[in-house]
Amino acid sequence: MAKRFVSIWFRHLKTDWFQLRRPALKDSPFVLAISEHGRKLVAAADPMAEAQGIYPGATVADARAIIPGIQVIDDIPGLPEKLLTALAAWAIRFTPSAAIDLPGGLLLDSTGCAHLWGGEEPYLQTIQNRLQTAGYDIRIAMADTIGAAWGQARYGDQPLLTCQTQSEALLSLPPAALRLEPAILDKLQKLGF
Repeated sequence: MAKRFVSIWFRHLKTDWFQLRRPALKDSPFVLAISEHGRKLVAAADPMAEAQGIYPGATVADARAIIPGIQVIDDIPGLPEKLLTALAAWAIRFTPSAAIDLPGGLLLDSTGCAHLWGGEEPYLQTIQNRLQTAGYDIRIAMADTIGAAWGQARYGDQPLLTCQTQSEALLSLPPAALRLEPAILDKLQKLGF
């Protein structure tokens, strides 16, 4: 039996969690902030803030200049690991082996599991539906290798890769899908890859 792996990427893990705890946050843009070297930086931005150009690493002052009424909430250290650990325990219903993939992902060994849901497509759809119904913005992919599933979940558009389609699907992905160090990715980008 061929090995199969699922990668689940929680695109806005922390902000989704805050919205689940504080439903009023769904109606307005907000960011999570950390203090670093005497200034406040954005650690995470919800989709509404991102849509207006606010991303992690920006200063809170810049975020307030772009969106004057933006809500700023203090980030909770270690939150992603705690959330992903709980989500991995929840995912055991779909696999005998689930692992966290910091900062915002889960990896499932789905070898031999999909037939219990009627095949790989219904298996992935069930996981996706349950997490989205719970309030999480996710992307999910299944492939023969962890790396292929990881890259496809974050950068691809084919959630289900077979051994016949995997190589072709991976060729269209950017170098960041290879999970390389940021310094190497910067060099590749400067070289035009």
